[in-house]
Amino acid sequence: MASTPIHLRWELYPVAHDIRRFKYGGSFLEEADWYTKKIHKSMLGEMRVMLPEILLLKGVWEYNRGLWFWSFTFHIGLYLLTALIFILTLGGIIIGPNIFYGYDALSLIGKIIYSLSYAMLIAGCVIGTIGTLGLIIKRSTDREMSTSSSFGSYFNLIFIAAIFISGLVLLFSGNAVDKLIKFYYSMITFQSMPNLGAAFAVHAVISGLFILYLPFTHMTHFFMKYFTYHKVRWEDTPNIRGSKLEKKIQEQLSYPVTWSAPHIHADGKKNWADIATEEVKKDEK
Repeated sequence: MASTPIHLRWELYPVAHDIRRFKYGGSFLEEADWYTKKIHKSMLGEMRVMLPEILLLKGVWEYNRGLWFWSFTFHIGLYLLTALIFILTLGGIIIGPNIFYGYDALSLIGKIIYSLSYAMLIAGCVIGTIGTLGLIIKRSTDREMSTSSSFGSYFNLIFIAAIFISGLVLLFSGNAVDKLIKFYYSMITFQSMPNLGAAFAVHAVISGLFILYLPFTHMTHFFMKYFTYHKVRWEDTPNIRGSKLEKKIQEQLSYPVTWSAPHIHADGKKNWADIATEEVKKDEK
């Protein structure tokens, strides 16, 4: 996505990074000689819009409130388990040897990491299970959603539900955090993996397969939104002579056109610049 040609921009205002004009919907174009002035972009303004959308699903709340609770709990469960990966990695580094080899009692930091890991695992699996099962039921019973849902939509939810539910089974099997920290310590230090039991093996396999499957699905929207927001919705860099944007546009205008639509008059040799500047001939009747 980062290497693809420039996207067609929305050119709709306000844009989030224009913090001065965002409230009333203005843009730098309302200023005289705007092309001679430096355009200020505020990351704070973008974060002010992005964080409520990411953490609270503001868009779902505003446009599909009946779906919000299930979608919110679903995403919170995913966020907690994703954050748990980083906590467990830290735990593998700091307290991994203590748990792996049975050394002395944990330090204060070790106890905090251990307790936090346990709380996040419980909360993530419980909340995520509620949200995922709720979405499956909602998608199945709501007429509008059911008619627009594909097999992949249900499969993705069932796959994620399997992660949450297998995590709950791991919790009930006992010493779940010990097993997870041993697993991460083994990966970090390339130690031989101990036998962590069937419940752990099932959870690890399901989670690993999902990570392999994820890049080939629409669920990649969690990072693709960067491009759709920053490079399409909010991109308002002006095309000024001699700028990087002008060079990119000139490069794209040199691409050959192979469209088959007759009104384009493309033959595979003409480029976009040729087609955009050639004389338009009226069809004779």
